[in-house]
Amino acid sequence: MKHRKVVRLSLTLLLSLLCGFSYAQTQNVLGLVSDSKGESLMGVNVSVVGTKTGTVTDLDGKYSINVSPNAKLQFSFVGYKSKTVAVAGQSQVNVTLEESDKSLDEVVVIGYGVVKKRDLTGSVSSIKSGDLAKVSTSNAMQAMQAKVPGLDIQQSSGESGAGISMTLRGNRSISATNSPLVLVDGIEYGSTLDIDPSDIESMEVLKDASSTAIYGTKGANGVIIITTKHGKAGKTKVNFNAYWSSNSPTDVSKVMYGTKEVQRLIDKSDYQTNYKTYAASGTWGTASSAAADVLTESLSDGTTQMSIYNDGSYTDWLDIILKNGMTQNYDVAISGGSDLTQYNISAGLMRDAGLMKNDVQDRYNGRVNIDHQINKVFKVGTNILFTYKDHDKRNSSVYSQALKMTTITHPYLTDGTMNETPNPFYAAHCNPLLDEIPGAFQNNIKTSRFFGNVYLQINPIKNMTFKSMFALDETGERTGLYQDYKSVARYQIGSGYISNTWDNTTKYTWENTLNYMTDFGHSRHSLTAMLGHSMSQSVFTETSTYGSTAAEHYYKSSFYDLTKITSPTNSNQYVKSSMLSFFGRLNYSYKDRYLLTTSLRTDGSSALADGHKWGSFPSVAAAWRIIDEPWMEKISHSLSNLKLRASWGLSGNAAIDAYSTLAKLSSDVYYYTAGSDVAGKFPNSISNSNLTWEKTSAYNFGLDFGLANNRISGSVDFYINHTYDLLYYKSAPASCAFPNMLGNVGKTKGHGLEVALNTLIVKSRDFSWDVNWSYSMARDKITKLADGVTQDINGTTGLIVGQPVSTYYDYETNGCWGIGEFAQYLSDWKTRHPDGASSFPSTYGLPGTLKVVDRNDDGTIDSNDRRVYKRSPNYIVGMNNTLTYKNFTLSFLVYARVGGWISYDMNNQLNYESANWGDLDYWTPTNTNAKFPSPGADKTTYSTYSTALKYEKADYLKFKDITLSYDMPKSLLSKVGVGSLRFYGSLKNFFTISHINNYDPERGGAITFPLAKQVVFGVNLQF
Repeated sequence: MKHRKVVRLSLTLLLSLLCGFSYAQTQNVLGLVSDSKGESLMGVNVSVVGTKTGTVTDLDGKYSINVSPNAKLQFSFVGYKSKTVAVAGQSQVNVTLEESDKSLDEVVVIGYGVVKKRDLTGSVSSIKSGDLAKVSTSNAMQAMQAKVPGLDIQQSSGESGAGISMTLRGNRSISATNSPLVLVDGIEYGSTLDIDPSDIESMEVLKDASSTAIYGTKGANGVIIITTKHGKAGKTKVNFNAYWSSNSPTDVSKVMYGTKEVQRLIDKSDYQTNYKTYAASGTWGTASSAAADVLTESLSDGTTQMSIYNDGSYTDWLDIILKNGMTQNYDVAISGGSDLTQYNISAGLMRDAGLMKNDVQDRYNGRVNIDHQINKVFKVGTNILFTYKDHDKRNSSVYSQALKMTTITHPYLTDGTMNETPNPFYAAHCNPLLDEIPGAFQNNIKTSRFFGNVYLQINPIKNMTFKSMFALDETGERTGLYQDYKSVARYQIGSGYISNTWDNTTKYTWENTLNYMTDFGHSRHSLTAMLGHSMSQSVFTETSTYGSTAAEHYYKSSFYDLTKITSPTNSNQYVKSSMLSFFGRLNYSYKDRYLLTTSLRTDGSSALADGHKWGSFPSVAAAWRIIDEPWMEKISHSLSNLKLRASWGLSGNAAIDAYSTLAKLSSDVYYYTAGSDVAGKFPNSISNSNLTWEKTSAYNFGLDFGLANNRISGSVDFYINHTYDLLYYKSAPASCAFPNMLGNVGKTKGHGLEVALNTLIVKSRDFSWDVNWSYSMARDKITKLADGVTQDINGTTGLIVGQPVSTYYDYETNGCWGIGEFAQYLSDWKTRHPDGASSFPSTYGLPGTLKVVDRNDDGTIDSNDRRVYKRSPNYIVGMNNTLTYKNFTLSFLVYARVGGWISYDMNNQLNYESANWGDLDYWTPTNTNAKFPSPGADKTTYSTYSTALKYEKADYLKFKDITLSYDMPKSLLSKVGVGSLRFYGSLKNFFTISHINNYDPERGGAITFPLAKQVVFGVNLQF
């Protein structure tokens, strides 16, 4: 008994000693985990190496853990490099985690699938949600301007809700569109993107044919894939974004104002007086007119022009018409879910007030994305977007009318009523303010669009996925127009006008795809196969009623009461088209560094002729990840990425009108037969039973690189395109009743270079400077038109073999003729051509008239003297800078578009009769180097060759966006349950440098609705 007690006591003492020894070997370690900016990181995993012991950091980034003094702690967090630290007996271990470079593991959306960026074989650029959050515009597509090499985006109008124009890798087509295909969640959408930027997860731009051939007949001009945000399992998140923008006109073209306009009238009078003296004596006269000689008219209330001149009470019409606009945008999104169901629901409101009174667009968005995993096999979901827009538009001719108006007048009479005809020189010029009388002009467009899809996803076996998606895109639009008989457009006509148009477009799409992945039992080989089927149908209907009204005011009934139309005209349209497609793709990888992609798509289109409805579009691409070769390990410390890419593909362009292959009949015509009219029709176009789509064969060679752990990274792409079977109106045989017919007869080719460069110039604890560069150069030219045709000139535009696809073709001027200069020119010409005879127009060479260049020096001005003005830029450069200091971020985007010409309409604002001129430098006897002719000179030469004055170099450098933002510290926000809070202010489109005064060449030459510069204030809030 005693023996047992002794044993028990001994064991108890031994266990106590062991426990005491064990306790003596552990200690409590405290610490703080933060990022490179000093911000604490919540939720960081802290584990003891070699054990299952671990913890996570709290809301303030702090942790506490019991460990052995010799233990090692490992810190890991998503988006940051893991770090292992030896405790070494310390009681406090603070750690700073560095952000990891995940760029190569980013998922990039491609046609009918996704792929890691490291495994891309084609040329694809991507814009992520972080960049889109900085965009304050009605069209999120502008987020890509100057950031995607090869993509040329321009905005030509400052009207509320104005769209943009886009080309990718230059021009290919002559008659069909050159705009890229835009998809939202896999379905064709259109270039006007009525989606809040905060609702977009990413934008991918597929540029080379190996990427776009999977879209067959619609992929020749590139593809832009928009992916909206989906919910994620976890805590519910609420995002609220708002911004307010004050918009003011920028770079407004000027007309002659006040004393300048008076001086022009004086110079006109002097020229006409002195030229008679010159013609008689050979010397320019000295007589000079005075203001009283040219200001002889009065307004209808008796106010004289001389009194306006004396008191300086001129009228600046553009200053009256233009105003500052205001844009407001609000959107809220709720996202979250469980492991089975995820959701993202959002709503948005935008009110965009333009730069003219009553130019306003309201837009309302609602979006629902839901994904639900029924079980391990079945998954369903839906993506739904509904947009409603209410747009009150202004008549663009009001702006043009204001440019014509004399400033030596008053808009209102002395009794306060509107001066309806304020131009005493020409009574037909009505007051441009007439449309601002309440109800006098109403142009209202209401649009509703349902854009959504539902899908079923089945995983029948491991690594196999079948997805079936049905999409509906339905747009309804009502356009109502009322022009009072005293509105600007109808003033001279003397009657009002009403039209009411209802459009409806319904598009159905059903797509089925089957994907299978295998690595052949963890071998060095891996394969992803995709097979797909798509069928779509589009139905467009339009009904319109329009006509003139009596000379009465219908301000209240407006365009709603069609009975006010005296003789209404009704028109209807119905257009139906459909397409059936089959496609497939194989992605093969060997050792994760030798990559091969092949695809094939076959399309059948109802728009094409029997026997030509089907076409096939193959592609192949290969890539070599050189950086992963074993022999590259020696330089891997300095070279972090190196990949070569090469691809070829064939894609198409079927952008022709439905029924283009058929002969069409005219509207009703009447024949007088047997003493009465008989209704009938006759063909007004010729059919072409061989019509098919254009095809583009394209090669792409690319290099992806990264240096110094990708602190410097980027890509270089060189491409060559050949487009053939161009849709082009060729001349019909002489025996045919029609002058031309649409056929597949032309060819174009192009090439270009694109560079994307990302440079992290400075990165420290508190400060970083990141610069992203983009450069693109595109060249294209026509290599063939119809058989035997080398050029096709239509007005001032031309299609010429050997020249770029998009050109102006017109005469060239070299200033104006000086006094006696033409006689000397003829003498010199005769010396060069002793046996020749000149035949210039009779009024050509008069002092102060246009000097049109005789380019071939043959002594006459004819069509052979015209030249090509290339419209496309030589190259485009973008530089996006981001400087961060602690919680402050300054970003600015510099954008340069170099080369090319625009046709500047203001250069034709020379009205020789009775309207005002643009503020142009014109010829006088003391200003003989002027570009524009004298206001008193003979106008014959100007009337014939005036368009030659319009061409201006389109180069410009623009500070597109300057934004300063501040992120509230997360340590403060976490105490009130807020995830993030960002305030920002932006200056947009404020600084432009170009060859043209008071004009932004991005507008492309138009002088209606100037662009706006914006002062933006915004907030981004997340709970």
